[in-house]
Amino acid sequence: MPYVPDFGPVFRVWDALLLSLRFTFLLAILAMLFGSIIGLFLAILRLSRFRLLRAAAGLYINFFRGIPQMVYLVWLYFGIAMVTGIDFEPILAAAICLSTQYGGYLAEIFRSGIEAIGKGQTEASMSMGLTATQNYRYVILPQALRIIIPPLGNMWVGAIKDSALVSYLGVMELMRTAMLQANITWRPFEFYTTTAVIYVLIVWLSSTLTRRLEQRLQYA
Repeated sequence: MPYVPDFGPVFRVWDALLLSLRFTFLLAILAMLFGSIIGLFLAILRLSRFRLLRAAAGLYINFFRGIPQMVYLVWLYFGIAMVTGIDFEPILAAAICLSTQYGGYLAEIFRSGIEAIGKGQTEASMSMGLTATQNYRYVILPQALRIIIPPLGNMWVGAIKDSALVSYLGVMELMRTAMLQANITWRPFEFYTTTAVIYVLIVWLSSTLTRRLEQRLQYA
């Protein structure tokens, strides 16, 4: 007998699915916020004239970009607890994992944006009496931000999708909620299809907003 889809169980727990999105967005926001802080710091180190600082930043970037996300997540949550006895809350482990890894990727985005700004502007600002910090704050970073909006938007989309991985730690984000409801109702097709549609809508909306922001900054 062919399978007959029934989305009734999905609609009956629709509020739970939408409520679980708060953890999806929370993880994505934390990943981008702290990842940006880490990434900007690493980008500045990568552009330093000191070889040791450049090497240290490069080591961090290559290390965290080279670890498969699931491996890192499991190692951080289970491995560290076994060795040190420190038990991370699932949401904290997920936030640390995403933030530190995204810091490596964002570092290269920030670096490319900063390097796209001509050295002549730096020399001109320094000749006007601006310090290196003021030069970054008032001259380089505002211009670099306009350049890196598209890749930052892509990273935000990636953070939304990568948040689904933390379902294996028991964080009640969208994917975890869908998995539990699918097991309870024996309707995996309906719940996973709905989840996929929700992710697609979020990604489409995020991409649309990113394009509009990029266009607004271009004409600002």
